[in-house]
Amino acid sequence: MFRGTQEAKIDEKGRLKLPADFMKLVVEKNYGSQFFITSRDGKVAEIWPMPEWEKEEEKKAALPEEDEAKTTWMRVVNYFGGVVEIDKQDRLMLPRKIRERFSLVSVDVVVTGQQRYLMLQVEQEAEQEIASLLMPGNDSARQMSMAEARKVLAAGESRKES
Repeated sequence: MFRGTQEAKIDEKGRLKLPADFMKLVVEKNYGSQFFITSRDGKVAEIWPMPEWEKEEEKKAALPEEDEAKTTWMRVVNYFGGVVEIDKQDRLMLPRKIRERFSLVSVDVVVTGQQRYLMLQVEQEAEQEIASLLMPGNDSARQMSMAEARKVLAAGESRKES
């Protein structure tokens, strides 16, 4: 599982050098060289080893095509998403929509393990988010439409597994 946070840099071309601790796990788990990079909420970028991303897609494939939450989820993740190959220097070229949305060119970032995937944020924004989560009475519990869709999807997926 991916855990912990590592600092990294994104170069002038929009490439992220995957931190060594995370790269080691990619090799140990035989994840291969393909990743799906996307955002499920428009707030943070996510880096998924392709085998883990395919598990997410399989869960959604089991839902009816007309499921509104499924459609919303697919529109968002595919709008931002792209399949990328890691290069010989352990770098990932971030999809253009991700680079533009999160200003990810020539910037310091943090890469945070989220068990099956990695979360990518500009360092300053990550620090602000953590500060707001730690403050009592903050506004972090406010739901967005994508968050609601994710909740509905999770409930549907758990019913399918039962």
